[in-house]
Amino acid sequence: METPFRRVFAPKELSRGLARWAWLFSAISAISLCGLLFGGGLLVDLLITRGEVLLPTEGDIAAYQKITETPPPAAQAVNDADSNNPPLGQRRFNQGLRVTAWEARQESWGAFVRGLVRWIPSLRTTNSALLTLLAANIALALISSLSALQIKTLAFRASQEVATRLRQSLHRQTLRLGPSDLEDAAGEVAFLMFTGDVERVREGIQTWFERVVRFPPLLAGLAFLLLMTHWLLALQCLVPLLACLYLVRRERLRFEQSRRKLEDRVDDDLRLLAEGLRKTRLVRGFGMENFEHERFGVHLQRFLKKIATLKEDERLSRWLCWFVVLVTVTLVLFLIATKTLSDPSDAAHLPVSAMLMFVVAIRLAYRPINDLWDLPHVEQTAGQWADNLLRYQSRVSEVGQAVGAKFLQPLSKQIHFESVTYRLPDKRLVLDRVDLKIPAKSMVAVLSLDPLEARALTYLLPRFIEPQSGRVLIDGEDLAFVTLESLRAESIFVGGMDPLFTGTVSENISCGDPRFSLQHVTEAAKQVHAHQFINKLSQGYETVLGEHGESLDAGQTFLLGLARALVRNPALLIIEEPAERLDDDTKSLLDDTYARLAKGRTLIFLPNRLSTVRKADQVVFLHKGRVEAVGAYSKLITSAPLMRHWEYVRFNEFRRDEVTE
Repeated sequence: METPFRRVFAPKELSRGLARWAWLFSAISAISLCGLLFGGGLLVDLLITRGEVLLPTEGDIAAYQKITETPPPAAQAVNDADSNNPPLGQRRFNQGLRVTAWEARQESWGAFVRGLVRWIPSLRTTNSALLTLLAANIALALISSLSALQIKTLAFRASQEVATRLRQSLHRQTLRLGPSDLEDAAGEVAFLMFTGDVERVREGIQTWFERVVRFPPLLAGLAFLLLMTHWLLALQCLVPLLACLYLVRRERLRFEQSRRKLEDRVDDDLRLLAEGLRKTRLVRGFGMENFEHERFGVHLQRFLKKIATLKEDERLSRWLCWFVVLVTVTLVLFLIATKTLSDPSDAAHLPVSAMLMFVVAIRLAYRPINDLWDLPHVEQTAGQWADNLLRYQSRVSEVGQAVGAKFLQPLSKQIHFESVTYRLPDKRLVLDRVDLKIPAKSMVAVLSLDPLEARALTYLLPRFIEPQSGRVLIDGEDLAFVTLESLRAESIFVGGMDPLFTGTVSENISCGDPRFSLQHVTEAAKQVHAHQFINKLSQGYETVLGEHGESLDAGQTFLLGLARALVRNPALLIIEEPAERLDDDTKSLLDDTYARLAKGRTLIFLPNRLSTVRKADQVVFLHKGRVEAVGAYSKLITSAPLMRHWEYVRFNEFRRDEVTE
């Protein structure tokens, strides 16, 4: 079964694109690091031998000259204290790595050293060999580090490509689903996914990519180096090391499971301890102080006992892991030391330089093995965040365009809601078989005690949402069978809390549509009385607004929203007034603005100003999803009790909320 992680980042991605370069740099990094270890071993061996070699017999001298392919240099006889004794052999100085080549003549890696001595003349003398090895090791260290850095960069780029695809898909999906969100919660969810979930998936992919590409070649190189150095010792050390890693991880897993269970119990006890803080009146009123103190003391002791158990288990687990590691390290060091302390003539002997290289290689292999072992956890964690994104992206928009949809002409007669029912995704009934007719070129205010009911009714007109039953008709045309483009060109919703785009004032009004010139934008702004405050901005219509620009108050933002709608000249304009209190200047301009907007078009309001309700030609009052009352304000305020209740709740002067006129 394909996991969510594999759905966003398939394994085949490791064989193409950036991954190919990453594999190349991984091989370079592994080879250079192994070369650095080998070069470090040669350097240590050079420091130990100091370029001096003792050749006890003539046969050794001849073999030395043959193996190192060097002519017989001047030699110094090595005698006992008694000069009458025969010479013990010949000591040669300033031999460089030729000494190592001679001593490793029976090792599998000795041929490689002999080749280096033959191909690189500077390795044949001690000082030049020292400089050459230092330079080579520095170069190999730089190559390994730069290659590892390049792998990290490629892993970031690969994960960033996936994150970009996810964000693009998330953006498109939000544009499809966002308009149908009556409670304005989907936008916040999408924002958190866009900034949080996608980034966590990206980090998981980067970690997974880097470990999968970098560590297997590195482990293969280290294993080859260890086997080449001493294959039997490598296998002997492998068994306790793998057993140690397995036991330590099992113990950590056991402790984590135990810790989670104990923490849940501790949280329960903590909530039980805090329970009394909410019942002080009951305790004091009934004289329960002694009982409460005793009860609190019992729960407190239980809480402290569980905390102590958790800490004790943590200490025990830590000491157990350290004990296993200590025993394993001791055993491995003992195995290595016995080979080093063995007779140099023994085939199993391990030189000091090789011993150091062996220990360092084992230490370097620890992190790759541990990280690769942890890969399933990395994949699972990133997969959980990826699953959230995939579930969101798989949601189907409730609004779609029918095959063969017709072009909708501008509204000229009436809007008809025909037995319309709508439920929220949580099955809450918002509209219940609503029947309503709204004549064209009228000004209508839609009210309800539950704001979602009025908003749902108006959301049906531009088809932000789709009724579960019933129809919405404009001039007899069912909106379910008209093109969305023609419908939304003639039915525009202006929200009271619509945000500004990051861009100029002109771009915020035209929305970047090339059909609307600066002249169109300016004329629309004048019609809604926004032109004056726009000219007072630092750059006029070229002033940048939004998160990275200048900010406007609620009234100015609302006027820009009206201008944005007016420049498109719709036949139907749905206006949701801001819930925030408007300044006096804006309130004085709105009535005239509405009068201008009403000329030749239908206005439907979701009002937050009593003056807007009073000036409406018709007031529609919804209650419990049904049309409770329809008529002029002067009629409903006397005949509809719920209408009077709505006005009292919203605008009564004795309430704390200020009256919005």
